[in-house]
Amino acid sequence: MTNAPLKALVLLLFFSATAPAGSLAQDTARVPAPASPALRIQVPDVLLVDQHGKQVRLGSDLVRGQTVVINFIFTRCKTICSPMTATLARVSKELGPDSPVRFISITLDVANDTPERLARFAEPFAPGPRWSFLTGEPARVKEALVALGGYAPDKEAHRPLVLVGNATADMWLRVDGLGSASSILEAIREVRAASAPPVELDTATPSALDAAAARYFTNTELVDQHGKTHRFYEDLIRGRTVLINFAFTACKGVCSPMTKHLAEVQKKLGGRVGRDITMITLSVDPANDTPETLARFTKKFGVGPGWYFLTGAPENISLVLKKLGGFTNDPNTHGSTLLIGDTTTGMWVKAPAMSETDNLVYAVEHLDAPR
Repeated sequence: MTNAPLKALVLLLFFSATAPAGSLAQDTARVPAPASPALRIQVPDVLLVDQHGKQVRLGSDLVRGQTVVINFIFTRCKTICSPMTATLARVSKELGPDSPVRFISITLDVANDTPERLARFAEPFAPGPRWSFLTGEPARVKEALVALGGYAPDKEAHRPLVLVGNATADMWLRVDGLGSASSILEAIREVRAASAPPVELDTATPSALDAAAARYFTNTELVDQHGKTHRFYEDLIRGRTVLINFAFTACKGVCSPMTKHLAEVQKKLGGRVGRDITMITLSVDPANDTPETLARFTKKFGVGPGWYFLTGAPENISLVLKKLGGFTNDPNTHGSTLLIGDTTTGMWVKAPAMSETDNLVYAVEHLDAPR
């Protein structure tokens, strides 16, 4: 088999030793000192409409797992909206077309700002595919604006606020939208550094990589389907290749077929699971997923040794889920992503959990192969 299926499978490299010099990706290759988040933001997963008329969910489609730059505008604005959007356009251009940073502009005037008007407003700024101009039902837009700190009862008096953040890292900064592009770029660098897993250590010792991974993943205590308590990093991740996904037992959607599918992956990996490979399913519903309910769930799919279904105290599960980009306030909106990683090399990839079984097995077995 060639590596073509793997290239098609891999959606995101968390760890990369090939970031171009001077890029923001290179900045995220540093393991930052712990920082207290400047703001507490809970992004609602409201359904909105972008400038192309496409319905999108703010939390799960646009914000989850990404560094985002958000501002608040309206198309009939005669003062700050165009200059502020022009500044963001300069930031976007500086980042380059391959940047993973997403831009979001939310209207303050749903009565007039249709998708068509937002598209006309956006056109002079040449927004790329990762810049969404959003409108929608008034109540939903207001919910988003209030949660993000952008709501203004009088839209003419709204502030030139730019919000830079990453929900996974729970890191958010406010920046003056009429200031320099460099100040926004600096905020992006800070947020991306705080949200990056331990990365790229081609000049570091194995012990330094291990220490960085331990700091990031933490030894938070979680409980498996057999009622056994595990330290997340030391007991389950250190020194192994790991496959991690997110599910809950009361799910009426993807969780059962996804678990059945991953059980086939486990069979194809054979005796390596439980030896040098660990499979982990994290519950997104710890309030209801007890070890007993998880045990009954796993029995239906013939889950073998080496695959841990984890629950625990809500604050413990939430911490780990946020680290891995799997946290959601509503279990029904959880993602079906599979993370495949190796902390001994610092290489991680992200793939759809329902990808072809052979492709997933190939990704696991060739995770550390040269790309």
